[in-house]
Amino acid sequence: MATPVITILGLGLTGASLGLALQGAAAQAEVVGHDKLPEAAQAARKLNAAQRVEWNLHAACENASMVVLAMPLSEVGETLTLIREDLRPNTLVFVVTDVLRPAAELLAEHLPGHGPAVTGHPILNGIGGPLTPRADLFEKTVFVVAAGATTDPSALELAANFVESVGAQPLFMDPLEHDGISAGVEQLPQLLGLSLVHMLAAAPGWTEARRLAGRSFAQSTATGRSAEHLYMALRANRTNLLPRIEQFERELAAWKQWLIAEGGAENGTEDRPVGADEAQHPLQAAIADSQAQRGEWETLAELQDWTPSAQATVETTPAPGLLRQMFFGNWGAKKGGEQR
Repeated sequence: MATPVITILGLGLTGASLGLALQGAAAQAEVVGHDKLPEAAQAARKLNAAQRVEWNLHAACENASMVVLAMPLSEVGETLTLIREDLRPNTLVFVVTDVLRPAAELLAEHLPGHGPAVTGHPILNGIGGPLTPRADLFEKTVFVVAAGATTDPSALELAANFVESVGAQPLFMDPLEHDGISAGVEQLPQLLGLSLVHMLAAAPGWTEARRLAGRSFAQSTATGRSAEHLYMALRANRTNLLPRIEQFERELAAWKQWLIAEGGAENGTEDRPVGADEAQHPLQAAIADSQAQRGEWETLAELQDWTPSAQATVETTPAPGLLRQMFFGNWGAKKGGEQR
């Protein structure tokens, strides 16, 4: 049996790191990369993110057992159309993006009836420093795996094994559920950062104010995405994002009242934040509660352990040989069942 080919389309942070992780895991596969941007392809070559970097899209996908699309949502549909004829019926197509239902709809539209088609989203918390392509980027991270309307169950298993091969923890979710949650924990912060820059930059004092913008401003306004990617993702998930904006408007109104409150019990308790006592100023209680909640999340995120320790021990320690066997054992068949 010939060596399986894993093709990664898009060699930015996610794509290059996937290639490095696969090679670091000594996976029995040839990792092929492609990026339409010459500078991204050249950077991937320097990093050795793939064993072979092809400038031609069709050459990159030829005989691929798995094709990973690690690119902005705006490029997924066109790319699927271009590679459709290059895919074999059993080629696993894995679209890695941050909104899953729109990605699944693109798969159904551009690859109708293709069973081995899955979407996924790696959750990169980035605590401790800037994110750069590296082999351990996905180590112990949660990697959401989701099925489309026509996804074969075996494709989900293969995608999960791929995720484990790069060191991540697969989490199966419904695309709708994922996008609803992601609207609050990922897209709303991005939108708030964009709106903050938009507001301040339009103010008359921005020329002087930007000199005082430091770490807090940088951390709260960094999006890590291109304008085109953000536009497509926010628009595609607006059904889930709009209720989150309305929820935040109500929350912001509460913080405004807590900020102007004189303090003490005379303000009543009906609008006081959770955890506030009669003697504590409502703003102080809200700040303390928020910091405690964030501190708990940060601890768990740094550990990347979201399960009880006993369960984690069972679920995250598969036999290395078995994992590779599961991942590659069913690959290599040509059309009609003929072996490669």
